[in-house]
Amino acid sequence: MRRSSHFGLCIERTFDNVKGMGIGGVIEPGGELAVLEAAVDACFDTPLSCLGAQEVSDRLVALVRITAKIDALRMDTVLAADRVEVGRLSDQRNTANHVAGRTLCDPAAVRFDERIVSWLVDLPVLAAAFRAGRVTAAHVEKLRLADNHRVHQQLVESQELFVSMFTTCQFRDLDNLIDEWLLGADPDGAEPNDREQRFGLSFTPIPGGIKVAGTLDPLQGAALRGEVNAEANKLRAAEKETGAMSTVRRRTLDALLNLVGRGAARPDGSFARPRVNIVMSQRVYEQTVAWLANPATNTFPEIDRTDIDKRCQLIDGTPIHPLYAMAASVTGTFRRIVYSARGRPLDASFDSRRIPDWMRDITLVSTNGKCANPVCDSPFHWLHADHITPYSHTGDTSVENTRPVCEGDNLWRGNDTTRGTWPARTPNWNEDDIAWPDDYDAAA
Repeated sequence: MRRSSHFGLCIERTFDNVKGMGIGGVIEPGGELAVLEAAVDACFDTPLSCLGAQEVSDRLVALVRITAKIDALRMDTVLAADRVEVGRLSDQRNTANHVAGRTLCDPAAVRFDERIVSWLVDLPVLAAAFRAGRVTAAHVEKLRLADNHRVHQQLVESQELFVSMFTTCQFRDLDNLIDEWLLGADPDGAEPNDREQRFGLSFTPIPGGIKVAGTLDPLQGAALRGEVNAEANKLRAAEKETGAMSTVRRRTLDALLNLVGRGAARPDGSFARPRVNIVMSQRVYEQTVAWLANPATNTFPEIDRTDIDKRCQLIDGTPIHPLYAMAASVTGTFRRIVYSARGRPLDASFDSRRIPDWMRDITLVSTNGKCANPVCDSPFHWLHADHITPYSHTGDTSVENTRPVCEGDNLWRGNDTTRGTWPARTPNWNEDDIAWPDDYDAAA
């Protein structure tokens, strides 16, 4: 027997009723979200196999609209949380880290909400359409990225136009339509500095590697493409002579890395700083050498960043294949770090406020190149070496009293001993402590 096909619409009505309840209403504070969650659970209780094509379509469309409303409500709540400084409740410097600590979510997602809702303060018509589910967060973000100080006031005056555009035009056409509006709003054709935020480069760790993404302006793109193509043609000519041809994508990457390497080198060919730091346990090194010598009788080394004897990673904690490390060791230099039986780096103290570079490297290795704040997602190059007990509070400069902290947390903490009281070392996962489901088969 089919159940109602309007569960998605029921959720929307429930959500609208929830938004309209003020203080002193029937539902206690926080209870409205329980009602909404119950409505969502009711949807899950209806097997999708019981619904026809039109019913599934109605539900899907309703859920997209409801999601937009929930996004708007969440963003409004993030702004309210910033105003009351909820981060203080969990010894965090901001709302994003506070939420990440309680939910294990990506703090960058909360920061995205903060950017959107703060920008919408000047755009009440667009914000109302967002809260009504007529436009989505993707629409709002697309317009926010096009905004700049030279056209902002005209954008405020054109809110109705943009709401109409977002609710009647296909999403794929919006870039061109917004660009056409910008040309009219800024007829002199000058490129405002604010739009430079569109252009840039990012490095995002992903399983198995690092994703490089970015956008260049037309001149930058043409210049980079020309230089890379010229270098790639040289590599192709060399490959023809050896007969070992690589793919176009691989050759393009090698060409770019060659250009970067030559640009970073000193006139004598040396480098001012290591181009990459690899952390490889001696046991992993020896096992890899043995495996290469005789794969039939020797096992390939096991990699585990929580085990000192099984590490093979970049200094920021990114696991790498031992064969990559072996290839780099041919031209690299070595630094030996000796650990105690309990897995702690052997200590050395200094009567100095400044933490030396080698001590900073040891702390980075010990914490897999992450900020000591367990919910912080700051990039590796933001990390500072920080005294756990501040130097001004009789804290010594030693490995035991040192931890890596990002620039934001370091400046937020200062010399205040009541802030940043996170564990000195983030505990490792223990499989015995995980609450596996009763029907979980570890061997599956």
